[in-house]
Amino acid sequence: MRLKAGVPVSVIAANTDTSMKYIQEHYFHYRADESTEILGKGRKIKPAEESLRWIGSN
Repeated sequence: MRLKAGVPVSVIAANTDTSMKYIQEHYFHYRADESTEILGKGRKIKPAEESLRWIGSN
């Protein structure tokens, strides 16, 4: 829960008396829905038709 809340791994490791490597190996699960939302923040995303218009042109 602390990782998800944005607490740095080094702080969590120090407070739980474990290594950063252990935390990364056991608790860094890829969550596509969250990652996509985070990576897309602030970006102006064009509709697919506009982005892929070049495919149909000859």
